[in-house]
Amino acid sequence: MDNIKNNLWILGVASLIFSIVFFVSAHNFSKQGSFVEVKGLSERIVKADVAIWTMNFEVKSNNIDSLYADIEKNTSAINTFLQEKGFEASEINVAPVNIYQDTYRDALFRYNSNTQLSVYTKKVDLVRSASKDTLLLVKRGVTLNQNSIEFQFSDINSIKPEMLAEAIKNAKASAEQFAEESGSSLGGISRGNQGVFDITDKDPGSPEYKKIRVVSSLRFLLK
Repeated sequence: MDNIKNNLWILGVASLIFSIVFFVSAHNFSKQGSFVEVKGLSERIVKADVAIWTMNFEVKSNNIDSLYADIEKNTSAINTFLQEKGFEASEINVAPVNIYQDTYRDALFRYNSNTQLSVYTKKVDLVRSASKDTLLLVKRGVTLNQNSIEFQFSDINSIKPEMLAEAIKNAKASAEQFAEESGSSLGGISRGNQGVFDITDKDPGSPEYKKIRVVSSLRFLLK
């Protein structure tokens, strides 16, 4: 009988402790639940400061010496063209030549090669103007099967602080409006995510201009 009373007493104490813990936890949860989550946007249009211009050509032949001579001729022609346009030799890079043999019985050419040249430069405007004149290479016997330009903005760290400050400011303005309309007052930030900086072309016609966008997510406490 005494054991039953002891067990009931222990059970009662445990229930009381659980009730107190639950009440405190629920009270804290209620306080934590008074918040508003908002997003703040910041955008910038910037000009690229790096250009990577890639050109590729193929040479096919049944004679390895002829193949080698044509690769040398085309590579030299492209190098000359680029330096005539104002690029330094140090800005021009030639990738290792890829050569393979076609052993198919009815193949037109036994030897096939693929050569890629690229220009890595900060002369963004020069790349834009020079790339319009690649038809001149046809006159020099070079046919490109790839001719593409990638523009990059490498100095994003210089504008990150300003953009983040603007995104936070815009988010706070939205939170203040919500607090005012809900009859609350705005407290501090309880959670924040600065967001990812997204870089895209401003438009297809001017890929050297980039749109940089960041959306920051913030949680403000409400009082």
